This record gives sequence, structure tokens and C-alpha cells, in this order.
Amino acid sequence: MENSMSQMNRPATSPSPVVFLLFLALLAVLVSNAAGQTPPKSPQNIIVIKQMHFDPPSLNVKAGDVVEWKNEDIFSHTVTASDGTFDSGLIAPGSSWQTTITKTGDIAYHCRPHPNMTAHLIVQPLVGAEQHEQAGAQSTETSQASLRWRPPTKPEEFHPILVDFTAALLPLAFLSDLLGRLFRKQGLHTAGLWMMVYEAIITPFTSIAGWWWRNSEAGQLPARLIVVHEWLGTAAAVLFILLAVWRWGFHKRTITPSWTYLIAVFIALLALVYQGSLGGAMVFGQ
Repeated sequence: MENSMSQMNRPATSPSPVVFLLFLALLAVLVSNAAGQTPPKSPQNIIVIKQMHFDPPSLNVKAGDVVEWKNEDIFSHTVTASDGTFDSGLIAPGSSWQTTITKTGDIAYHCRPHPNMTAHLIVQPLVGAEQHEQAGAQSTETSQASLRWRPPTKPEEFHPILVDFTAALLPLAFLSDLLGRLFRKQGLHTAGLWMMVYEAIITPFTSIAGWWWRNSEAGQLPARLIVVHEWLGTAAAVLFILLAVWRWGFHKRTITPSWTYLIAVFIALLALVYQGSLGGAMVFGQ
């Protein structure tokens, strides 16, 4: 009885030093693993697409670097190398795309739907920082030179210019004849006549530039939209010539354009608006 009482009254022994050392070793291992599990680094070379331009327009990188493009614009864009090195496809607003750059040298790139958006990468091999800084000075001169005006030479440069004229002349011709009929102003009818004639002259060239651009894209445009868009454009070229001949007949007889003619022009205007919406869907990816 006394032995059991003495064992109960004996103070509890302290933890073994071996157990304490094992605990410290386990804690050190856990801390080391936690420090090693750092989140992956995001690409340091980031280009922002915003307000219809690439920022920065020129970037110095080294072979093997990862470059990321973030689309902070309201439209979809592509990152397409002029030499075919890379092509992102359409990058939706709020999305990003990245690629590893392996080719060295000056790589120019652009947005396929918006060819006026241009920029370039200057890719250096793994060399010293002095050559890297020299490439940066050259990139600044190149980016400034790209702002200079040059005449259009490609179909994607010709087509938007001609579309602007086409889209402006038809509604103005319709509005001039409509107001001329309502207010009995011959000057407005004269303006409507010549704008329709100019429309008939320019639209065939717009259609030709559109087909030229379509063939140069080699199937990159959405097939469901481009088929309707291109045939509407071709039909518009023929229709506007017929409307111009019809309108010239009123002029030769010195009579006011009829309401039938004005309704036909208004229907053609609606078709032009629809065709333009298809073009916008292809260009802006919506």
C-alpha cells in the first residue's frame, strides 16, 4: 500500500531529451519545405494591350525568356509575328497569352485584325548587359520611326480606308435627297446625285480590296461570317452602280427622285449597316 502511495506521489518525469531533439528536427524539416514551396514566378516581360496599341511598343528580351501579353482593351486582338514565329490567335478582353521566345534578333509583330497596331521584340542571346542596353537604344529609334506616315501597300491597309468612304457616302447621299425632297432644295439633290456617283465608283475597289485581304488571310477569318460579308460586299458594288444609274436618270429628266428610289436606297443602307456589323465582329472578335 505504501509503495503504491509513493508511486502516486512521485512527480511526473520530464520529456526525454531524445524526443525533444526529434521534435526540433521535424519542425526544421517542415519550415524548410514551406520555404521551398514558393509560388511560381509570373513572366517578368509583360506587354499590355490597351487603347489599340502595345505597351511598350518595343521590348528587349533574351532568348529563352517568357513574354506575356495582357489584353486590357475592349476589343479582341492577336499577337502575330511578321515572320510567322508565333501567333496567339484572338485574345479576348481581360485574357492573356504568353510564349517562350527562342529566336534571336528583331521580331516585328502586329495585330491581324488591326494591322496598324505594330510593335517588336529585340531578342538577344545570353550575353552581357552592355549589348542589351545598346539594343534598347536602337529599339527606341525604331519605335519612333514607326510613327511616320507611309502610303498603304497591303490589302488590310487599303480596305479600311475604302470602307470609310463607302460607309460615309451612301447615308449622306440618301439624306441629301430626302431633305431635298422635303424642303424642295435643288442644291441638296445635286449633292445627293454626286455622292451616289462617287459611291458607285469607289465601292467596286472596296470589294476588290476585301477579296484581296480575304485571300491573303488564308482562312484565318471566321468562315461563317466572312462568307456572308464578302458576298454582301460584292452585291453592294453591283447594287450601288445600278442605284447611281437610276439616280442619274432623274437628273437627266430634271425631276425629283421618287419615293421608290429613296426606299430602295434606304434598304441598301440597311444592308450596308448589316455588312459592316459582320466586319466589326470579325475585326473585334465579338
